[in-house]
Amino acid sequence: MKKILHVAETIKGGVATVIRTISAAPEGEASNYELVYLIPLDQKKELHGIDEQQIRTFDRTKRDVLSLLRFAWKLARVILKEKPHVVHLHSTFSGVIGRCVCVLLRPWRSPRIIYCPHAFSFLMESSPAKQKVYSLIERLLQKVTDVIICVSQYELDTAATFGIDRHRMTLIYNGIHYKDDEPKTNDQASIHLLFVGRLDYQKGFDVLLKAFAGVRRTDLKLTVVGSAVNENAVDCPAMDGVEYIPWVTPAEVNALYQAADALIVPSRWEGFAMVPLEGMAMGLPVIASDCTSLPELVSHGVTGYIFPTGDHQALTDVLANIEKSGLQELGIQGRKMVRERFSATLMIRQTYDVYSAPSY
Repeated sequence: MKKILHVAETIKGGVATVIRTISAAPEGEASNYELVYLIPLDQKKELHGIDEQQIRTFDRTKRDVLSLLRFAWKLARVILKEKPHVVHLHSTFSGVIGRCVCVLLRPWRSPRIIYCPHAFSFLMESSPAKQKVYSLIERLLQKVTDVIICVSQYELDTAATFGIDRHRMTLIYNGIHYKDDEPKTNDQASIHLLFVGRLDYQKGFDVLLKAFAGVRRTDLKLTVVGSAVNENAVDCPAMDGVEYIPWVTPAEVNALYQAADALIVPSRWEGFAMVPLEGMAMGLPVIASDCTSLPELVSHGVTGYIFPTGDHQALTDVLANIEKSGLQELGIQGRKMVRERFSATLMIRQTYDVYSAPSY
């Protein structure tokens, strides 16, 4: 039996969805794998449905030095105790700290190291100097990494331009389980828009607020689901037609998808976001920025609408012209695309193939 250790310094949002999805081994192979998890204690509920006996936790108050040290110390202890064959590191901070810990433990344990950045840090909107530092760190740490999983072609190609070895990278699109066709529950005249995600700069939440404030329509309603995770949170001002809801369960999110007319994804950068996949699988058209990987999922005028990243006026113009009947047709096409190209079954199969492949 092969033991897999999933490691995340924070799992709010799409990372938790990915981990939950790949926690199911390919059909008929469940007995071949044992899964263990290391995540923040206060985010344990994000792995609902997973046996709590398999979940290890550390105390994370915020992304500060003390929390990161606690994370590194607990990871070292878990690796020594659990003796995993594979350590699957999720996101940048886990990738940096986790690989350093694995190197330090090599005299005692030498698991296969899989790293999925869920969007490389040098893809973020930052200064050239910071991008050089981030890419330098990634270039150094790739040498101790067996496989780097990229979740979009954009991420893989851009990483290669920053010096990441293509031979160490593999493309595995995020996938989602098939959902039965269900008629939309919202038959009101108003158009209900939905945002699901962290309320921060990366997710473009400020762009959405500015755009919505600029629309002169009383028939638009916006539901915002999520909260801040890191320190660069965007304020949530009281606005007519806007309702704020904290993080909710997947079942509750599905009900919100079902009641909405369109999903808005105004991110400034992404690896390959799960939220638009989830929405499209429920028949929701997606209004998204043209950042990084989103155009690989959203086709303008076919499955939704694309606007220039960070351009709140362009998003305002889109919102000013949408019609309910047109959105319904886009949603039908989006659901079809997800079924054809972004299957959870394929994602799971490809991920477990990586676990079982020979070391680099």
